[in-house]
Formats: sequence, structure tokens, C-alpha cells
Amino acid sequence: MIDKVDVQVPGDARPGPVLAAPLARLRKHPIPPFRPSRFYQYICDLREPFQIDAVVHLYLRHGSPAHKIEIIDAGEKSLSEMENIITNLFEVNPRTLRLMRLDLAADIEGVPVSWFRGNAVVSRKQFSSRIEKSHETELQFVAMAKATAETIYAGKRPNLVRIYDKLAEWNVQVRKLQRAVKRFNAQMDKMGLSDEQRYYGLRVAPTLEQFCSAHGHRFTEGDVLTRIERQAGGDRIPDVLRTFGDLYSASEFRPFDALRLPAASTIVSLDVPPKGAPVRDWLAAVGLRTLIEHTGSAQAAHSIIFKYANGNGRRIMEALDRCTPNVRPAVTIDEIHESFRKSTLQQTS
Repeated sequence: MIDKVDVQVPGDARPGPVLAAPLARLRKHPIPPFRPSRFYQYICDLREPFQIDAVVHLYLRHGSPAHKIEIIDAGEKSLSEMENIITNLFEVNPRTLRLMRLDLAADIEGVPVSWFRGNAVVSRKQFSSRIEKSHETELQFVAMAKATAETIYAGKRPNLVRIYDKLAEWNVQVRKLQRAVKRFNAQMDKMGLSDEQRYYGLRVAPTLEQFCSAHGHRFTEGDVLTRIERQAGGDRIPDVLRTFGDLYSASEFRPFDALRLPAASTIVSLDVPPKGAPVRDWLAAVGLRTLIEHTGSAQAAHSIIFKYANGNGRRIMEALDRCTPNVRPAVTIDEIHESFRKSTLQQTS
């Protein structure tokens, strides 16, 4: 999918219907919610005041006069919806605008970030980590919050590959919404409202399931969803994707060819037990898998179990069969690109 889009707008472009009145006032004096920034005279998040999913940066301070538009939640929008946002802000042909930043992403289900940490390398990337030094073609890994929520980076801004737990990110966003709703409702309780007023004013935060559904993912407990992103900016954006109009053929591009999976191993799901499986039996099933790998055959491992099970070998094996970790073949680069192609076609068609 096309997950993030920033475009450059010529400084002499005429303002569109949303910005016409604010820009006329800004020529005389600053007005909220427009505020100064480091690189632009003004910046404004247009979601709250104008109901536009974009952040606009006005009047570049250095170099040729220009503006910048950041499309918010680009991955959930079609290119035509993005064009509508741009033309509401400036009277320009969106397809001629130069891209300043582009994030291309693919979602892979059932494969944890830890698997990519152990199997993936990125060509022509060199970097170091405060956690450990890396070899030239290895991935840096940085733990985030929990052992199961980590992010892998290769490269440096503005050109890098990022691999992270998408469900963990959504969970953080849901908890942030829930805290905000709780604060709002607590403040409303202090206002002495009637029951009817409170009923219609009360806010309800989404559950993780509802939040994921709104983002196109049907969540069930134990799901694993890993996002792979290729971020590019400035002169590092691929030549075939230089303008917004080029994005209409983005599904034909292969953004992850620098990512390699040499001798990748099969994927064993060890993040959560199978649904309904007792944790103790699941841990025993994981131990059985280790024993099979150690002895080199399932037959040898089963012989050891039956030898020391005091006549309970069959019952133990039946219990472990229901708790065996899910195993799937290794991910291929073609599989990642196919995921990218399908999601991108939904935005460009």
C-alpha cells in the first residue's frame, strides 16, 4: 500500500477553497491554528479546524518558495481521495506535483517481527545501534515497550526499511483513545448535566477489535500482523515514482528488492498459544518440538516420552497434539511484493 505521501506545491500556486480565506489573513498577521515551524513560516494540522486529513506547511523559509502537504492516513485512502484533498488546498494539478516523501508498505499475517530479525538482511545498508554494532548487511533491531513488540530498522532517514508489529501499534493508539475518552467523560461528570445531556454527550472509545476493523483488519485473539515499510525521501525516491501521477502505476514497482531472506527458516508461531490450549500443555508442545530437533527425528523423541511417561505416553501425546505451535513455510520476497501489489491496486484502481 501507499502508506504515506508528502507532496511539494509551488510557492506561487493559488490557494484552494479551504485555504483561500486563511492565507489572505496570514498575509497581514499570524492567526491560529497556524504556527511557525523550523523550516516553514507556518504549519497547521487541518483535521480539527477544517476536517481535512492533511498537515500543510506554508512558505518554505530557505530555497525556492514552496509549500508542503502531508496526507494523513494515506494508506486508507485512494489516490483520487488524496487528489481531492490537494485541490481543496491549492489550485494545482495534483499529478504534476513532486513527491517529497513516500512510504510503501506490505502487511504479512502470521509472521512475527522476531522471525525477520533472525532471517532478513538488507543490501547496501550500513548503520549502528546503541544496543549493538551491526555488520554491514545485517538489520538493526530495537526492542519497543515489550519483548514481543519490536521494530527493525535498516538504513537512515530519509531512506530506510522498517519492519514492525502493526497490531502492537494499533493497540497503543486504542489505549491512547481510551484514556482521552475517560478524561473527557470525567470532565463532563463535573458539569452538572442532566441524564439526557450526559447520555448524548458521553463518548465511547473503540475496542481493539473495532479499531482494527475500521482499518481493514478482522482481529481475533492471537493474531500476528507484521508491516514492512520502505521509506524514501528527497532525491532517494525511485525515479519511476517522482510525481504524484506516477503513483498510479506504483503497484508495478518492487520496493523491497533490497530486502533478502537467504536460507530463511520455517516460521513457528511462539508468540501466543493456540486458541483454547492450556499454557502448560502449549509449553510442553514447544519442548517436544525442541526434543525432536535435538534427536533428529520425531520417532526418537516419541520413544523417549513413552519410556518415561509411566504408561501415560499416549494420553500425553494426544494432549500435546492439540497444542502444537502453528508452522508455516518461510516468507518469500515475492509473497511480500504480492501483498504490496494487491493493497496498492485497491488505492490506484
